[in-house]
Amino acid sequence: MARETRMKLPLPRHGLALLCIVALLLGCGGGGSGGSTAAPVTSADDGQLTIALRDVAGDFLSYAVDVRSLRLERANGDAVETVPLTTRVDFSEVADLTEFFTVATVPAGTYTRIVMNFDFTNAQIVVQGDDGAELPVVPVDSNGRTLTALAVVIELPDTEPVRIVRGIPAAFTLDFDLDASNTVDLTNNPAKVTVQPFLSVIPQLEEDRDHRVRGVLTSTDVDAGTVTLNVRPCHLRQGEFGEVTFATNDQTRFEVNGASLTGAEGLATLAALAQGTPVVANGAVSSRTLIASTVLAGSSVPWANADVVNGVVTARSGNSLTVKGANFDFSDGTHGFRGAVTVLVGDETRVTSLDSESTARDKDSISVGQRIIAFGKMSGASTLDATAGRVRMEITGLTGSVVQLNPLTVSVVELGSLPPGAFDFTGTGTSEATDATAEKYLVDTSTLSLAGVEPNDLIKVRGLVHAFGAAPPAFDAFTVIDVDADSIGAWFRASWRESGGTVEPFATVSQDGVDVDLSDARHSLNLLGIPRDALGEGDRIALSGPTTARGIYMVTVRGANEVHLFRDFAGLTPELSDQLAAGNRLVQINAIGRYNATALELTTPRASFEFTAP
Repeated sequence: MARETRMKLPLPRHGLALLCIVALLLGCGGGGSGGSTAAPVTSADDGQLTIALRDVAGDFLSYAVDVRSLRLERANGDAVETVPLTTRVDFSEVADLTEFFTVATVPAGTYTRIVMNFDFTNAQIVVQGDDGAELPVVPVDSNGRTLTALAVVIELPDTEPVRIVRGIPAAFTLDFDLDASNTVDLTNNPAKVTVQPFLSVIPQLEEDRDHRVRGVLTSTDVDAGTVTLNVRPCHLRQGEFGEVTFATNDQTRFEVNGASLTGAEGLATLAALAQGTPVVANGAVSSRTLIASTVLAGSSVPWANADVVNGVVTARSGNSLTVKGANFDFSDGTHGFRGAVTVLVGDETRVTSLDSESTARDKDSISVGQRIIAFGKMSGASTLDATAGRVRMEITGLTGSVVQLNPLTVSVVELGSLPPGAFDFTGTGTSEATDATAEKYLVDTSTLSLAGVEPNDLIKVRGLVHAFGAAPPAFDAFTVIDVDADSIGAWFRASWRESGGTVEPFATVSQDGVDVDLSDARHSLNLLGIPRDALGEGDRIALSGPTTARGIYMVTVRGANEVHLFRDFAGLTPELSDQLAAGNRLVQINAIGRYNATALELTTPRASFEFTAP
């Protein structure tokens, strides 16, 4: 049976979008169904609840596990299931956006607990090395046993329960932080990943993050500019996951059966399609409604009727593209991941893009670093023949450190979610001397403003990679964002698990905070929406509490079944010192907050400290 531990976390509001931390629960490594046996509650009054999934970007190329159930429970134990069937979720696919997972009809009431049951039996977990190489890993629990069932119980704070009221739609987002939840050990053969879930509950749909809904067409209201889908998340082709209605406008870009359209013309074309036609919409949420920026329909949807590869071009030789981080949707309905594949293009390959420009594209438009979706036919186990098919160039993300401003040149931290070591830029330039390099990657910003951007700043760019054989520039930017480390959320993790813990984790301890010595720790610092370790690796970080609100800090002692909760650092830091004085070893720290890159300080309203007893 899955072992469960429950904890109540009182929660004041604070500046981060992540309003509710949590996580608890580890299932046993062997045996146990992990499934739910709760019967749905019945009620005369029902309300609608939308549940979305997201992740913080990390080093996982694939993290596909089965979600067996997602249950809401009242304080009296009444429960309702919100997921109609076991669903395979690849959490690496929601690192850059939020996916609508299910829209459930739920009996009215106040729900104080979320129980999420995972099955890792057939998990496909792949990490990437510094060169982008794929490294499969085996999931294990905290005792090193092969992981099968795992139950995560989230006790919601009194101030943030899920309230279902008839006629008032409710929503929350589950954030499964892969970096904080997993510790990878590549020294074993096979390599292993220790899974200890670290989830957050965001009691809303975030308005500052891209969202995606996948499903099949139910209806189109041309006058209202809206489209309603039966939701089919995560590559599913069946199941009743509820309905979502999204809005379109004059700027919405459509691709319907391979044809590119905009605004009213695209909506009218969509309206002529039959019910049950596959549709995927991406956009931002405003007033709880998804406003679609792009809509794919019919054969333009990856799982419609062809073999499809979705990934990033890491090298090109002639008409042969090497694509890594490749997700497959096969015409027979199956889906999978492969680390690297070859995509063949030719003069008959139709190349499109859903950017705001109506630029004509051809096979030579596809260069190294570009994220693509290629439609064709599989030839053997690792080659997709798209010579008679088509390729859609997707908007691609670039993160880099500014080398110079005019022209904008960056040192690449990440391109298309892959590290710079993954790419071979041979052939990208007009000559060998002008081939793109990760150290000095030239970005065409056109008329975009670079006001406030300075050398050494970390920036995020979205756009398309410049045509193959035509660099410089290497990249055509549509947006440029100067990353302000002091104004966006950050996640921090430090682990001494591999060495069995440490008895000297802190350089200094005071009632206001701790100065953590990271010299012997595996550690990462993520800014929300920024690649892992984009700020580099340091030997120390200061953790302190907010001055304007109380926090919640958890100290656990493995092997002693101890859990201690504190509302401020004045109460926390003496406990940390007492644990070390008792001979316990600090194994791991997880924290969220706001990071000050100048002071090397994380102001955290939420943190957990895990010790192990001798």
